[in-house]
Amino acid sequence: MDTYSEQLVAKKKNQNDSMKKLIIILTAIILCGFLVFASLLYFEFALLAVAALAAVIFGAYKLISGFNIEYEYSITNGEIDIDKIIAKRKRVHMLTAEVKSFTAFGKYESVNDSFSGTTVKADGADEEAFFAEFKSEDYGETRLIFSPDEKFMKCIKLYLPRNIKF
Repeated sequence: MDTYSEQLVAKKKNQNDSMKKLIIILTAIILCGFLVFASLLYFEFALLAVAALAAVIFGAYKLISGFNIEYEYSITNGEIDIDKIIAKRKRVHMLTAEVKSFTAFGKYESVNDSFSGTTVKADGADEEAFFAEFKSEDYGETRLIFSPDEKFMKCIKLYLPRNIKF
């Protein structure tokens, strides 16, 4: 029997993201003000200033919308794929892992921080976070931190190795 589950998890906005957005907005306002002032002083550059003004506004929009991040988890017959979706327009594949190759799995709060490999974080921060440690071809020793729902957890439990207690 084939098993399949898919889940979208939105990254929670934090204070650092809000500060970055504020800096982008303030910078765009300052640049727009400078361009308007320059076009009034040097009228022959007004057309160029309008084009630059449009580019500044469009760039600020693209940068701010880039903070809307979702993670897509999918599991198919024991193989987990994690993708990062940025502003619903760009998809970046983060990793693929076989559940049967997990060396550790559990709730993230109960983990010790003596891990020395690569950590891949793909969680929404609101939900309960879990971790999985495994050896990846791309990253070597890897710890995945993610927030699966109940349906996704059922699919993971089917393929967990027997030596991992959960």
